[in-house]
Amino acid sequence: MLFVSRETLLIYRLPIKPLLMLVILCFVATGCTTRQLTDNLQGSTAQRLVTYSLENFLEELVQQPQLALKNSKVNLNINFVEEHPLTRYANQLLVAKLESTHGIRVSGNGEPADYQIEVFFNSLGTDQDSFGLSLPTLGLAGVSDSRIDILALDRFHGVTEGYALVRSSKDGTRSNTRRLLSRVRADSVTTPILTFPLNQLD
Repeated sequence: MLFVSRETLLIYRLPIKPLLMLVILCFVATGCTTRQLTDNLQGSTAQRLVTYSLENFLEELVQQPQLALKNSKVNLNINFVEEHPLTRYANQLLVAKLESTHGIRVSGNGEPADYQIEVFFNSLGTDQDSFGLSLPTLGLAGVSDSRIDILALDRFHGVTEGYALVRSSKDGTRSNTRRLLSRVRADSVTTPILTFPLNQLD
């Protein structure tokens, strides 16, 4: 007859609970944190986030001392890493702000001007993050998402970052503004039943 001691049984039984907890934690942790950077402007919320952040950025940009070129005539160029649907909008908005703030007139390309202003955008788009606890759906029928949020903080931000370089046509001297960052937020807390907005776009 084979006898198994109580101590031996305990050795084999002990790992069961920790293993179960580890499996559960793996399921819960799946999809906890995601991040997406995009210039997608589909939807009113994305459009408002980006344009609001752009307007705030340009408002701060024209207040920089390097752009205090009262009653001057300037050439203006907008630069981004790729073609972007908002660069023309940014150009027209900056023209209006320069004129209303400092009386600066923007001339056409090739026309004589007192200064050359180059605006360089490092970021112009939306930033999406999700932090929290979620469960994977494991392909359950009727569930379109890959996970179910138990408690999550969803962050949806419009982000504009950049700076301006100013060159004098008279003596060629150059100066640049500090790098500016504008962020407009639309955060919310998500549960399986309800979503609570933390920020409201006015």
